[in-house]
Amino acid sequence: MQRVIGQILQSRSGVPQRQGAVNLRPMKMRSLVSVLALLIPACRGPLVTKTAGDSGAVNTALEEYRQAWLQGDTAMALRRLSGDVRFLFPGTPDLDSGAVHALVIDEMAKYTIPSLTLTRANFFVAGDHAVDIGTYEEIQQPRTGAAVHGTGRYTTVWRREAGGWRIWRFMINELPAAK
Repeated sequence: MQRVIGQILQSRSGVPQRQGAVNLRPMKMRSLVSVLALLIPACRGPLVTKTAGDSGAVNTALEEYRQAWLQGDTAMALRRLSGDVRFLFPGTPDLDSGAVHALVIDEMAKYTIPSLTLTRANFFVAGDHAVDIGTYEEIQQPRTGAAVHGTGRYTTVWRREAGGWRIWRFMINELPAAK
């Protein structure tokens, strides 16, 4: 059997073989090329293979977060925040995770949000992060008093974490009321 394999390999490679010896170099080379052909695509980053699925997953997480505000569900809103979340508001120091959690709890205790519309201007996924940029329009109804209508721009950076996509950074700029 070895002799037959050796003759086949010799005829394909043109390399003379010793009688009874088998040159395994071409087989080894083909095996190496085959392994590399399988490994190289596996080494590509997640950006190449997961973008469409990730976009859908981020959209689902965003809608869950939006619904949490519309339903006044503090626990659901907090689940969508990363453990090291930061909120960045103009003219104020950045809020760390503890301050963000306190803010969400406080805002939900003071207001209901009967309307929250997000209009996306740009969105992309890059590996384990996704960036969502757009405008918002909301109505905040205090527990007592007149409703507050707000509009502005937002940028949300989502991060893939265990258990799904979470808000990692959030920036907001309120726009002046239309006259």
